Amino acid sequence: MKKIFLLFVMMTGILSATQAKIWRINNNAGITADFSSFHAAANSSAVLGGDTLYMEPSNTQYATNSMTLTKRLVVVGPGFFLDPANSTTPGNPGLQVSTTDSEIAFLRLGTGSDGSRFLGVTMSGALYFNGAANVSFEKVYFPSGIYYETGTNDATSIRKCFFNNGINISNSGTAVISNFICENNIFYGGAYITLTALAGSGNIVRNNSVVGGNAFTLNNTYVANNIFAIGSQSNFTNCTIKNNLFQIAQTLPGTAVGNQLSVNMTNVYVGGTTGSLDSRAALKAGSPAIAAGLTVGAVVTPDCGAYGATDPYKLSGIPNIPSIYALTVPVSIPSGSATMNVTFSTRNNN
Repeated sequence: MKKIFLLFVMMTGILSATQAKIWRINNNAGITADFSSFHAAANSSAVLGGDTLYMEPSNTQYATNSMTLTKRLVVVGPGFFLDPANSTTPGNPGLQVSTTDSEIAFLRLGTGSDGSRFLGVTMSGALYFNGAANVSFEKVYFPSGIYYETGTNDATSIRKCFFNNGINISNSGTAVISNFICENNIFYGGAYITLTALAGSGNIVRNNSVVGGNAFTLNNTYVANNIFAIGSQSNFTNCTIKNNLFQIAQTLPGTAVGNQLSVNMTNVYVGGTTGSLDSRAALKAGSPAIAAGLTVGAVVTPDCGAYGATDPYKLSGIPNIPSIYALTVPVSIPSGSATMNVTFSTRNNN
């Protein structure tokens, strides 16, 4: 528990000068924090819009009581895929002292949650949108789906996240979605998008890596630099489609340019059955996705997929703030000793 505390003290110190009030959330036995559940923190009258919640590592999911968030919050966790010994979701070694993530249960985002940000957390329960705008998810793990339930939902940003377990980003018939941004994400284990309610001209699905799964359905979207390792036809309605790789002979409109069809995906990804799940979506040496993206400014030709472009996917979703990745603390302190030696190593995750 000392390790968890030190990790988040480090993070708190960095952001305290620029953020509103910072609150510690920890449900581990024997730890004293400001709150022990997401529900209690978000519903507290002391927690104001714009405040930051640090979700500290725990093996127990943080309860939400299926609440609807109506407050603008910044929610920060330690990242995910941190335990190389985890046989279900093997992680990347040496990125955090703690090998445990921070899981948030089922949650709805309603009016008033506009501008909320989620970084480095695991959304282990489904996430529902009920009329929220300008909500961003960066370096978040989604083992459960996203559902636009109702209302007008503008400017959702999903960047450098990992989707798993066949989950779907989808919508009801009454939801309206505009300015949807989905960039540099990995869709793994059958994860996919079915968004028929996308409206307007500001929707972007770019530089994502799909590693097996179901067909995508997108309307009114700019679709570029993605890798679609999908064995069935995706559905693109009124979409601009440029420089994507498709596993199959995908049917495309006449306006589509720069796309590669019938690509052998064994030549694209590192793949394999060892290493972290997100490392398996990295590009193999000589991959046809290398420098296959849409040229930017007649100067830069990026790789396709999540690891391409100017702000690529980062392993394990470590938030872009300093973290402690190695820590040595004495097991015991001799009686009468007034000091102890603690050794720790930090890195900047920008």
